[in-house]
Amino acid sequence: MKTPLILETLPPWLIIVILVGFFGIIVMAVILVKKFAKPFKSDEKPKSDKEIANEEVMRLTQELDEEEYQQAKENKERKAGKPTEEEALQEEMDRILQPVEDEETAEQIENYSETEKDGK
Repeated sequence: MKTPLILETLPPWLIIVILVGFFGIIVMAVILVKKFAKPFKSDEKPKSDKEIANEEVMRLTQELDEEEYQQAKENKERKAGKPTEEEALQEEMDRILQPVEDEETAEQIENYSETEKDGK
C-alpha cells in the first residue's frame, strides 16, 4: 500500500506540529464553548476564603449531644484499631471462659491453683 504523496513530501517534524496544532484548536474550541455557551456555564460561584473559614469554624464549634459524642468516640477508636469497651469486655470473658487446649498449660494452671490453695 502506498502512502499519500503529501505525507512523503512533508518533513516528520511538520507532521507532528500539524497534529499538535489540530488538537490545540480542538482544545481552544472546547474552552470557548464552555466559557460562552449558556448550557455549559456553571452557576456556582466560588466561595471566598472568609466564607470557607466561617463554615469550618461553625462546623468545629457546634455542640454535640451525648449520643453523638459517644458515637464519634467509638468511631475514632474503631479507626485507631482499639476495641470498644463492650468488645473488650466480651473478648476478655470469652478468653476466661474458653478451656485451655494446651495440656501442658492446663497442667501448670492446675499446679498453680493447688499451690495457692496450700499456701492459704
